[in-house]
Amino acid sequence: MSKGLLKNVFLTLRFLLFQTVVSKKIISRDFRGNKLQRSTFNTKKDYRLAMAIYAIDNLDSLARDGKIPGLKKEEATELLEKLSSCITKMRESSMSKNLLLVSNLFRGFNNILSTFISRLGINWYRIAKMKDDYTAKLLRFSIFNLRSLGNRLKKAPDDSPIGAVKISYVRVLEVKKHPRNPKYKLLKATDMEMIYEVVTDVDVKGKEVILFAHTPPIKIDGLVSEGIILKDDNGEPIKGTDENIGQAPQKLPKNAEKMLSDLIIKILEEEFIL
Repeated sequence: MSKGLLKNVFLTLRFLLFQTVVSKKIISRDFRGNKLQRSTFNTKKDYRLAMAIYAIDNLDSLARDGKIPGLKKEEATELLEKLSSCITKMRESSMSKNLLLVSNLFRGFNNILSTFISRLGINWYRIAKMKDDYTAKLLRFSIFNLRSLGNRLKKAPDDSPIGAVKISYVRVLEVKKHPRNPKYKLLKATDMEMIYEVVTDVDVKGKEVILFAHTPPIKIDGLVSEGIILKDDNGEPIKGTDENIGQAPQKLPKNAEKMLSDLIIKILEEEFIL
């Protein structure tokens, strides 16, 4: 083995040895021992994993009531029990984030989720929406929140509740008056993956690109809203460009981060997940 190759092997091993993993913190250093990154990650307290439990619990309730299209009650509950077991084991594992993402446990979770989604069929949302709008939107939130878990674990901040939901720029397709309350508007918006229906008091216009958080659905004066429009520190909707559609922001203004964080914490605390 050449001296150059030996040196490269030595430097690689030294880098790996400097990956100091503690249950709450990961401190990465380069081969000289200089600190590269410091981030907080605790599987037991992570908001993204907590929201995954919330999503699975919702799906389980829908399954037991026979409200999941394409799946028999017994098959749906069996798959969801396996998903719940995977997430519970992740939360109890105390693994570092990097190890968690490449673990057999996380791979198994994704495989089970893929099986669950494939069994629904291609028209599951339309079928569910024909029966009940709220159920369809709760089903969609839960499924897509679980599907995006890996991406949010990689890219969202470890120590903030905002990583618990998908945040992206959307294009406003349509704005209508709320039929029961003039304070609100009903708008349709898309991130080029889904079309969301949102009830909001924010002043927005068609074709604008705005920042949106896909949160658990709520009923506002009889209409079901799938998320919230995020505002800047001046109370105005955060706007983007066509190139931003479907993309997450680099950072949220303090007002938007606090509003979204408070909402997520409230949801998880009410379900006794935090």
